[in-house]
Amino acid sequence: MTLTDPRPLAPARSPGDGNRRRDIQGLRAVAVLLVVLFHAGLPLPGGFIGVDVFFVISGFVITAMLMRQWASTGRISFGQFYLRRFLRLTPALALTVAVVALASILLQSPFGPQQTTARTGIGAMLLAANGVIAHASGDYFAIAATTNPLLHTWSLSVEEQFYLAFPALLFVGWLLARRTGRGLLPPVLIVSAIAAGSFAASIAYSYTELSGQVVDFFGGSQTFAFYSPVTRAWEFAAGALLALSLARIGPLTRAASALLGLAGAGVLVASALLITEALPFPGVVALAPVTGTVLLILAGTHHTTGVNAALSVRPMVGLGDLSYSWYLWHWPVIVFAALLFPNSPTALIAAAAGSFAPAVASYLLLEQPMRRLRPKTRSRTFAIVITTVGIPIVTCGVLLAGANAGWGLTAPGEGSQTSPVSTASGQDLPEGSADLSVADGEVAGGEGGSLRSQHLAVRAGCVNTPLRPRTCTFGPADPVGTIVVAGDSQAYAVADGVVDAATALGYDTLVTSHTGCPFLGRESSGVHNYPCRSWQKSIVAYALANRPAAVVIANLSAGYVHPEQGWRTAMDDGGGRADSVEEATDLWRRGLEPVVSALREAGIGVVIMTSGPRMPGYTDRTSLLGSVVGSSDFTVSREEQEADRQPALAVEKAVAKAFPGTVVHDPNPSLCDDTTCWATRDGQVLYQDETHVSVTGSLLLSKRLQADLAKAIASR
Repeated sequence: MTLTDPRPLAPARSPGDGNRRRDIQGLRAVAVLLVVLFHAGLPLPGGFIGVDVFFVISGFVITAMLMRQWASTGRISFGQFYLRRFLRLTPALALTVAVVALASILLQSPFGPQQTTARTGIGAMLLAANGVIAHASGDYFAIAATTNPLLHTWSLSVEEQFYLAFPALLFVGWLLARRTGRGLLPPVLIVSAIAAGSFAASIAYSYTELSGQVVDFFGGSQTFAFYSPVTRAWEFAAGALLALSLARIGPLTRAASALLGLAGAGVLVASALLITEALPFPGVVALAPVTGTVLLILAGTHHTTGVNAALSVRPMVGLGDLSYSWYLWHWPVIVFAALLFPNSPTALIAAAAGSFAPAVASYLLLEQPMRRLRPKTRSRTFAIVITTVGIPIVTCGVLLAGANAGWGLTAPGEGSQTSPVSTASGQDLPEGSADLSVADGEVAGGEGGSLRSQHLAVRAGCVNTPLRPRTCTFGPADPVGTIVVAGDSQAYAVADGVVDAATALGYDTLVTSHTGCPFLGRESSGVHNYPCRSWQKSIVAYALANRPAAVVIANLSAGYVHPEQGWRTAMDDGGGRADSVEEATDLWRRGLEPVVSALREAGIGVVIMTSGPRMPGYTDRTSLLGSVVGSSDFTVSREEQEADRQPALAVEKAVAKAFPGTVVHDPNPSLCDDTTCWATRDGQVLYQDETHVSVTGSLLLSKRLQADLAKAIASR
């Protein structure tokens, strides 16, 4: 069979359905059910593999469609292809993004979550949500990611990126086949090369130690493996290779089809039950759902029997037709339900089921009419594209601008008290020192002003850029020395208090903060799976070269010693990821000891700031709706908070005892009484979100910090 042969190159179809295979629609239904049940919190640990099923189906269906067009016309109409893909996918996505952005104004906090939603929405409309999410939220399973109502759009961007490049590669393959007379060999070789290279990249970056390099711009190697089209292309290619191969595969017997269907279903069921978020993914593990999907598609090529017959029944086909719309709507509804009804598993299940209603409405009223739309002129096509993409982008832009301005409201801690800081200066590192940087503009200062949340406007002179890292120094004009405060996002949160205390003692303060990266002496990926090691080393190198009076280590240590809460602590010495509090605590000790040891041996004072109270559920109160309905003070039990941080505090006290002169600073006495800790009290906002104090909260630490800093400095 040659590529100019008019006989169809596509696989067999069910009678009366044209080019549509009913069993594949049923397989789409299985894929969306896996994802929805997983996101609803039901006991299906590997339900996220439903996305991989979608990827394989897309590769198969798109390749088969292009093959039919090439076989019948001898050409590929790229304009027609991309317009149909646009009308099929983008209007429904645009509606979802716009509605989610509007809902975010009411339901999410403007101090971080709204910004993440807005940026993700813009990314989704520009086919780049996977990159935005990887940078902003990191690990797909991390807490920060799972509160993003547009998190699921990462897979749509990966699929659209596949659509941009893959048809052209097939076209090149078929042109070569026509000119060389080698049949399907050229396109098969091209797709095979893509699959092999992509799978190799997936393995290398899923298992970081094999990659030999670190991906900084995409949130780390494992995050790159999860979100990148480079490491996911092999899944689409698997479906594409099946479509290409079916032109050469002879008809299967009914028995063989039934057996393949059972095997494919068994592999998918096992994948959904046995694969967990603890396994590096996609990597080798993703072979299972991809293989299961390929087997099921192959099984239904010539016969509709067994499992494929079950997939072809009307309810499954109908759900498959709705799968895209349901996929779009289920996750935002679940996230917003979790905000309104925190700690309620029933609410998540109800939200997952309830999201079917807007999915049906979107499918009938928007998705189907837009799929049938065929603009007759280029100007009309252009108008449709610009309008469809423009409305959600503008909506997200308004959300982003409003959130950055706090919607005209006073930001947590702003305007109530300011730190007596003279100036904030962005400065380059001394020549010969390591690369000490402030990540993502997380530290900000202003003349006579205070530090602000990373989510609000960054003051001039203290902006970090990827090409020119900066540090930020605050304090008196003629300091007697320098205090360094370093750590994960806690460092920027408590910096006002440190600056205030240091200034009172006559010292200036240099601040460096890297979200998700605790300041330790050994590799730790933190909560975002970011590459942290070079940054961690640079702080120690800078301190040893410049001998500051003291280093304040500020990490949210209570989170890292609780792996059951979704945090990660990974070491580079073979320790691996902790699976229990005991293991995580030991890794935390092994990470903290070398830092404190190196600093103390150099005669540098050390203050370890242990974790303060965490405020679960507080972020909901910073939304517009929460501020209207929540007028009372927000508090948590001090006893519960003490128990939560006890494993980390025990390590920090032990390390301080082992290296005399090290001081452990406890924020709790400044933020709590004997029984209660406050996020808001008597109109004062002490927290900006569940884990970070506000400017006001930070300044409450100043008086006791001043005493502890004086002790650390005196120990030199």
